[in-house]
Amino acid sequence: MSLTWRALTRDDVPAGVALTNLVGKVDGTGEVTTEQATAEIFEMPRFDVSTDTVTVWDGQELLGLGSVFCRDALVEGRAMVGLDGSVHPDHRGRGIGSALLDRLEARAVELAGTVHPAEPLRLRSSGGLPDSSRQRLLEARGYQPDNYFVTMQVQLADWQDPGSPSTAVVPDEAQLRGTLDAHNDAFRDHRNFSPIAADQWEHWRRSSTFRPDQCRVVAEGDRVLAYVITGENEEGVIHVELVGTRREARGRGLARQVLLSSLRAARDAGYRVSELEVDSTSPTGADRLYVSVGYESVRVVSRYYRDVDPVQPG
Repeated sequence: MSLTWRALTRDDVPAGVALTNLVGKVDGTGEVTTEQATAEIFEMPRFDVSTDTVTVWDGQELLGLGSVFCRDALVEGRAMVGLDGSVHPDHRGRGIGSALLDRLEARAVELAGTVHPAEPLRLRSSGGLPDSSRQRLLEARGYQPDNYFVTMQVQLADWQDPGSPSTAVVPDEAQLRGTLDAHNDAFRDHRNFSPIAADQWEHWRRSSTFRPDQCRVVAEGDRVLAYVITGENEEGVIHVELVGTRREARGRGLARQVLLSSLRAARDAGYRVSELEVDSTSPTGADRLYVSVGYESVRVVSRYYRDVDPVQPG
């Protein structure tokens, strides 16, 4: 089997998007992207497409692709590198996934050694749906389950608005900037969290998928207390990328207010579905809140990890 392995290029973006969307559909993970969103990774802070992506080709056919991304800060005393990879459904069982994982792991170790020298490393990757080929590969390579993300949706045409009042508003520019501080405060007691850097935040909120008119905040001046931040990767589906409440403001029903306002805005704008993910290990019991405003579970995607100790000199 003569295959070509190399980094992703801008010319590869259409093929990469087609493969990503095909794999998301066949594997049932719901993953979907666009060409514009994929092209924007070339400008992402501290992500070098030439070293941190891998593609594999048979002639002109893209068989697989993957990437690695290192967190800026240590997470529970370890460098954390996320690995993302997929193989074309028609070309599985040929050892491509294992070879792709070899390359991603090698780059992850190298990258972590540069960003966080001599620190222990945690590799983390999606395991897909239960008993998926991805999950079996990770388990065979020594990975173990970490946590699970539950995708929840509201079918907006059928949504029963409870009519509860909300003080949430569309954020202005200052409040959008202020949401970063609110988010980093809200999630600092969650497992696997590390703060989002200001340049990464700005890159993301200026992306083609960001939908500021669908975002909602409850704020005191420019100080954001609760927020819903949204994006659109799939036409007709508004995705709640982030939702949270500052620790000092918990227990006041503010998260419910921003969610209800977000659902009303999405319905009024003609979206079919509102969608979000919730971590099964959330310390705030967020899943109960989401159910209370109308969200229902549609799939569960696992996260797997493997710890790697630093290589000792000599």
